Amino acid sequence: MTLAVFLAIMALSLGIALWSRRGHGQQGARAFFTASGQFGAVLFFFLSVGETYSIASMLGFPGGVYDGGDAFVLWFFGYILLACCCIYFLGPWIWRAGRLYGSATIPDFFRDHWGSRPLELLIAITSIILLLPIGTMQFTGLRLVLGGLAPEARPVLLTGAAGLLCFAYVVIAGLRASAFVAVLKDLLMMGSILLVGGLAIADWQAVPAVAQAVPAPAATQPDMVFAISTILLQAVGFTMIPQNWAFLFSAKNPQAIRRAQVAAPLYMLMFPLLMATATYAQGHGIVPSEPDYVFLAVAEVLLHPAAMGLVMAAVALSGLVILSSVCLAIGPLVTRNLAPNLGSAAQQRWSRWVVAAFLLLSLLSAESGGTLMARLNNLFYFGVVQTLPGFIAALLLPRVPVAAVIGGIVAGDGLVLALWLGNVPVGGLNLGVIGLAANIAVLAGVTLLRPRNGGRSVVSAVRAGEA
Repeated sequence: MTLAVFLAIMALSLGIALWSRRGHGQQGARAFFTASGQFGAVLFFFLSVGETYSIASMLGFPGGVYDGGDAFVLWFFGYILLACCCIYFLGPWIWRAGRLYGSATIPDFFRDHWGSRPLELLIAITSIILLLPIGTMQFTGLRLVLGGLAPEARPVLLTGAAGLLCFAYVVIAGLRASAFVAVLKDLLMMGSILLVGGLAIADWQAVPAVAQAVPAPAATQPDMVFAISTILLQAVGFTMIPQNWAFLFSAKNPQAIRRAQVAAPLYMLMFPLLMATATYAQGHGIVPSEPDYVFLAVAEVLLHPAAMGLVMAAVALSGLVILSSVCLAIGPLVTRNLAPNLGSAAQQRWSRWVVAAFLLLSLLSAESGGTLMARLNNLFYFGVVQTLPGFIAALLLPRVPVAAVIGGIVAGDGLVLALWLGNVPVGGLNLGVIGLAANIAVLAGVTLLRPRNGGRSVVSAVRAGEA
């Protein structure tokens, strides 16, 4: 029964992807990758805000709570809430910047604003490297879910089938398919969490009081410094994630972006319920095969097999939708930015090959343990935030030359990499903050020495009515 319900929902998601193509059979490259700014507030909400919560939210968050990760809980709440504020203010300006230059990717914008091919290549290559581990992380979560669904099957066959379904989403309708399947994913995800968390709370009287009596260890000063600096860094870095720019470009207008961020905190309802689920497992002696399986382990105890199939499908879709959005971010980074001068049809055709290669690489990395990718994943926010000073300069400071932006990014990335590889103690401060400070210092210094002549800012161009 569990497998039948799971397969039915997967088939439904594929049908929704096909339906999303209705009326958009012949899409240009920009429409394929960003839906050409056609999404209103509701669809944009499910695409952008809903995709913030991936398989890591449904499995990793309760797993962290179960494993005693109180600091992880505080970090996650602080980072997500502050990220909503950052997108609320910066998101509309990213949309306007994209509309000004007709951009589909971050490198598109930086290339056109400064007229620099080297800057385009630098940001494209850096973005691709930083995005690679995300695919591995999603396949690792899918492997855990699908292994519980069919333990007798070879894991590589199950994750391979999941990869083919994700590839189908991308090929069928590009970002439109991801957006429409995201609606199904979010409804199932919230419904599953409400169901499992609600049942756990309803059965709460059986939880021994001792399970809640373990005192939390006192936080040290380095721990607090790291937590606060990480929350700040990741909140502002969230605005610079490549697939988030594609989501923002898909909005019909800036108001749709703001409305989505106002409603975004509603998703935080899931986290107290996920915490309750993890605590229920501790109090009832439910021991999962690994901490990240605790939500599914509790669901298996509390739910009918048919409902369990629904929960499994919700978790799997939370990984597949994120995976498809990363595919749609990496595809144009290669076909538009690394390999320029391709026509619209060629971009879409070659992007499919890029996506297939990315999915295969991510699957193989997950099957091999993903050690290298896990290490690279630590660098994600360290590196992705380094484009922020350049974007702020493009918005407000017309005198900043391209050499200052390139120098800042190289200095920031280089310093972070050196500190990380050398395991240099920095008093608990997040390395990305140090890299960001170096980036800003180099950008400011080069601008003072060699200011740009004849430049313009995005804000001035927008106010002049150019976008």
